[in-house]
Amino acid sequence: MEELSFDQAVELFGLYCKSKGLAPRTVETYMFALEGLRSFLASSGEPTRLPERQDLRAYITHMLERGLSRGTVRVRMRSIRVFCNFVAHEGLVEVSPFEGVEIPKVPKTFPQVLTEEQIAKLIKAAGGKKWLDVRNRAILLTFLDTGVRLSELVQLDLEDLNLPAATLHIRRGKGGKERHVFIGRTLHKALRKWLEVRGYAMREKALFVTRRDTRIDKRNVQRTLEHLAKKAGLAGARITPHLLRHTFATHYVRNGGDPFSLQRILGHSDIKTTMIYVNLARASVKEAHAKASPVDRLFLVR
Repeated sequence: MEELSFDQAVELFGLYCKSKGLAPRTVETYMFALEGLRSFLASSGEPTRLPERQDLRAYITHMLERGLSRGTVRVRMRSIRVFCNFVAHEGLVEVSPFEGVEIPKVPKTFPQVLTEEQIAKLIKAAGGKKWLDVRNRAILLTFLDTGVRLSELVQLDLEDLNLPAATLHIRRGKGGKERHVFIGRTLHKALRKWLEVRGYAMREKALFVTRRDTRIDKRNVQRTLEHLAKKAGLAGARITPHLLRHTFATHYVRNGGDPFSLQRILGHSDIKTTMIYVNLARASVKEAHAKASPVDRLFLVR
């Protein structure tokens, strides 16, 4: 059997990804990583052959020397590993070229989250009775009470909100997965108020819309959060949908929520991802104990 070229193998891999029904964004991530590897091989004069173990190690070194972060290198190499496993599984090579290749580790860091005081300031800044105020408050509270992603929020339709059941139906989550998330009483009230001022006469089926009767987009949401942050006196903090997602998850655990229910709420496929927030919550408890230990305070007084 004639040995396939790198480009031919990538083409077969693309067909495989589509047959598996992988999300378009996932496939794009894979292909972007493979194109980078192809460019690297081309610079060495051998762009047509399948990469070998030493090529992958050299590519890792090349990316790090170019100043790419370990996190970026890790994401790209994980994509390349999927490809290498594919060519081995399909019998295009005897052994995966990735065997024996170590992906750079990323130092564990806890995500930044807002304090309860900062959350309260944001919510207060989102007060008001005008059409825009009511909408912006509902958007902010949706982030803080459910932990939805920005892409999930802008894709919500009116039919996805079930006020009697107090749920939101996330139809297009990460990886194309669906899930239902519950909403608390404060968010329930804010969404009910939003529906009253939004009205049902609009042609647009989106839950969150603009004054022009169009679905709100990601940039509009980001500008809204920036406006609220400035109004709340939090201009120094970069308030993003992802920060609000981290904030929801961390405070959920601090308030007694368990990691397994949080995993379902956030739509994580792996509990390990959810455990980041559990560890962060534990760290905050440790700090609180260090400050408030009754025995330590007793001896400090003496």
